[in-house]
Amino acid sequence: MKYPTLPTAILLTFLLLATGCMNTSAPQTTGPGSGASSPVVIDALVTLTGPYSSQGAIAKAALLTAEEDINRYSASIGSERRVSVVFHDTASDPATALTRAKEVQKSGRRIFLGHMTSAEIASIKTFVDENGMLVLDAGSTSPSLAIPGDSIFRLISDDSAQGEAMAMWLGEQQIRAIVPLWRGDIWGDNLLNATRGAFLEHGGLAIDGIRFGPETTDFSFHVASLDLLAGDAIEAYGADHVGIYLIGFEESAPIIEKAAGRENLTRIRWFGCDGNAGIPSLAGVSPAAMEAARVNFTCVVWGIAHGDPSSEPQTRIRERLGYPPSSGPITLYDALWVVHDLLNDVPINADQTHLTLALERHLNTYQGETGSLVTNEAGDRALASYDVFRVMEQDGIPQWKRIGHVIIWEDRSEHIGTETCPYFRQE
Repeated sequence: MKYPTLPTAILLTFLLLATGCMNTSAPQTTGPGSGASSPVVIDALVTLTGPYSSQGAIAKAALLTAEEDINRYSASIGSERRVSVVFHDTASDPATALTRAKEVQKSGRRIFLGHMTSAEIASIKTFVDENGMLVLDAGSTSPSLAIPGDSIFRLISDDSAQGEAMAMWLGEQQIRAIVPLWRGDIWGDNLLNATRGAFLEHGGLAIDGIRFGPETTDFSFHVASLDLLAGDAIEAYGADHVGIYLIGFEESAPIIEKAAGRENLTRIRWFGCDGNAGIPSLAGVSPAAMEAARVNFTCVVWGIAHGDPSSEPQTRIRERLGYPPSSGPITLYDALWVVHDLLNDVPINADQTHLTLALERHLNTYQGETGSLVTNEAGDRALASYDVFRVMEQDGIPQWKRIGHVIIWEDRSEHIGTETCPYFRQE
């Protein structure tokens, strides 16, 4: 259920961000009916450091806000029940994520929240399946991890929908060919395949591009090769109809910065994805941000359908961060409420089938800050709603600005809105 919005509390300082377990107290695992002296511990495996850390920061802010609201709600109704979120940094690394999941399991706790990459989720999947655990994640989107009956519930749509949304937007922008530069892991490979297939169905073409390894730090060769491929595409289709499609995380900023001055890469528009949408390093007065604005860097990222970014919880999350958050990690605000309700309803020692069915019931009946959490047969978010963000100069300073949205309904019907559409609410 969705609980009443509570008054604004004194904000916690966001400078608490650090590596590893972020809650230094040692609360004990408890079940229904727990008192304030022994709060219910809920673990969160979050990418607080590494190439996905900007999204992990949003996830942490969302969870801290939900923790406050749940505990204040409990106090307002005279309940002594409290929750305490314990943060574990996965460092955007699959091996570290597995270590953290094993630590949670060793503590005796079976349910945890996550904001992890698809590579991290893939690394923990077998372990959590075999050990009767349940994971609610807001970071992984790889279609290959959309598996019915497993222990992973993903709170945002998988990338088959993101690929369709990007293909629709590219068509809206009159792009006929894209030149991909992508992160070579399970997430990047799957997203490119999804986008390439959808774009082909929409009459476009994704030519052979450049794949880089997750450990890459020097992108000189990749950018030089991309420039040559872009030149060929421009010759074939014209500069107005060619785009670069960049799939990456924080490495997107140095890539875009290196593209400055390249003859072909500066003549065409650049497009991105949920991994680089809204990252702070592409806003402000940095060389990367200035270049991103010059090439109209535009990203499609999961967004809240008909959501209200000025709502009280989202306002507090934004104030914690100091910048507007992307929507995906905000789903963890709702996820903490769901797990709180679940643990108040079902004993933690319930058998796996009972626990899973109860979780599915709570997800499919919940209406919260990010709307309905109804899942599909794979346990992933059913409604595919995407925001379109672009780096644009405002008073001479590049900023991320929401310029459109794409919604793919459960019956696969589609809707695309822009700033000129009467159904589009400009922030």
